[in-house]
Amino acid sequence: SITRDSHFELLFQCRYSGTAVEALVMEVNPLPPPVPVAAAGPLRVELRLGSGQCHSKGCVEEEVAYSSFYTAADYPIVKVLREPVYVEVQILERSDPNIILNLEHCWATSTPNPHSLPQWDLLIDGCPYHDDRYLTTVVPVDGSSGLQYPSHYKRFIFKMFTFVDP
Repeated sequence: SITRDSHFELLFQCRYSGTAVEALVMEVNPLPPPVPVAAAGPLRVELRLGSGQCHSKGCVEEEVAYSSFYTAADYPIVKVLREPVYVEVQILERSDPNIILNLEHCWATSTPNPHSLPQWDLLIDGCPYHDDRYLTTVVPVDGSSGLQYPSHYKRFIFKMFTFVDP
């Protein structure tokens, strides 16, 4: 249920005595509005790379890739050029199924600093960057994923590349 207004109900009774005139003084203190359901606060997200691999015939790499993830001990990860990189971004510590994660702009840099140059776009407005011959693939995450809150996750795949000096 929702509410937009505080509820106020005033009940009173007046009686006429016929022998005197009386003044009625009344003060109304309505209830304060309820606290907002949404509030500003920190939102934690995590980006991790899928490490699952197919080991049997007929296996779908895209499904298995997100079954396990690289840990800090695995870094640096070595990838061959054009090898798929499986990326997952998720919202942490939230249980509201109405929250939806949107990735507007995702890019790669040659250093850990996200503001360093050069940069290469992977997603723009949530869509693959069209000036790349090897388009990033957005992987749908829905109820069939087995995740408790699928809307808290986004997944995409890009082909490994390297920055070159001009």
